[in-house]
Amino acid sequence: MIAGYNGRVDEQAIRDLIRGMNDAWLGLPPEEIPAALDPYFHDDMVIRGADLTIAGRGKDACIQSYLDFVQQAVIRECTLGDPEIDLAGDAASAVYNWEMTYELEGEEYSEAGADVLMLARVDGRWLITWRLMLPSVGQD
Repeated sequence: MIAGYNGRVDEQAIRDLIRGMNDAWLGLPPEEIPAALDPYFHDDMVIRGADLTIAGRGKDACIQSYLDFVQQAVIRECTLGDPEIDLAGDAASAVYNWEMTYELEGEEYSEAGADVLMLARVDGRWLITWRLMLPSVGQD
């Protein structure tokens, strides 16, 4: 067994991290989101869109991408699935499905897809290092 490795404890810590991150950007007023998201993200975090292009590089840019979305869109409904987590020492991945209905520039959109997160244990705590936003194929 790897020193410091406890699969059940690590899985729960990652679930708590993902829940906390999503609660922050979905539930807090925009002015509170940057400080709330800061402890969840690695300084060198990267977000990639469905076409694998970079949507944000660095913690501040990634936080800003969440903030930009909530400032531009009105989220009507959001359902998040239970993450499936794979652990490998001080690295992990998490995949979960989502469904969202939101209004943007007067138009309503309903989308579904999955988020793929990569995480690293840094100084004893888990941080998100990479996110892939993967909308379901065939969405309007």
